Amino acid sequence: MAPLLFIVVILIQGELRSGYDPLHHWGSELSLGDQGWIQIANFIATGALTITFAVGLRRVLAGGPGAAAIPLLAGAFGLELIIQGIFTADPYVGYPVGSKGTTDYSLSGWVHNLNMFPTFAALTAAVLAVAYRSARNRELAWAVLSVIVAILIPAAIVVAANSFDMDTQVGRYHGLWQRIGLGITGIWYALYAVRLLRRTLNISPRAGQEVRGVAAR
Repeated sequence: MAPLLFIVVILIQGELRSGYDPLHHWGSELSLGDQGWIQIANFIATGALTITFAVGLRRVLAGGPGAAAIPLLAGAFGLELIIQGIFTADPYVGYPVGSKGTTDYSLSGWVHNLNMFPTFAALTAAVLAVAYRSARNRELAWAVLSVIVAILIPAAIVVAANSFDMDTQVGRYHGLWQRIGLGITGIWYALYAVRLLRRTLNISPRAGQEVRGVAAR
């Protein structure tokens, strides 16, 4: 659920920040300014919760294909998010309000920018590992869904990156495309968590009806 909360926080902040345009600014730029601590906390909290989820995955996925890889990759994704929070982005043109951009990137800015690639690589690999496990377990619908998600997430991020000019530090709709990728990530993670929870608790609509029927008697 943490990645879904992550994008929700970004969407809310994007609407409330003065001078910030969510369509044309990166989510990481919310780490700048007086209220930047909110996005920094968002990165770190989401990363910590994702690592906790990875630990839970290790216990739930007891054996079978991907039982080791899925938790490991999910944990790596969480760790990368924490790094994104600790090493904040440098200001680009236009935000914070009045910013003329960065001519010499700081160490923090370099780490933040370069870390984007392993972050989404770990995320995509985790989704593909789930797709592989689902296919091996003959859960074809979930396998196909996960493959589609593993294609859409990096595709959205590539479009976002190509919509931004690092030389001029301006772009158009890169913020929108980044949010599309993050939104897909959050929804997929939430669905996967609910799916595993239902399986762990052995709950199904039919089982729920039977329980209610017994209680009524």
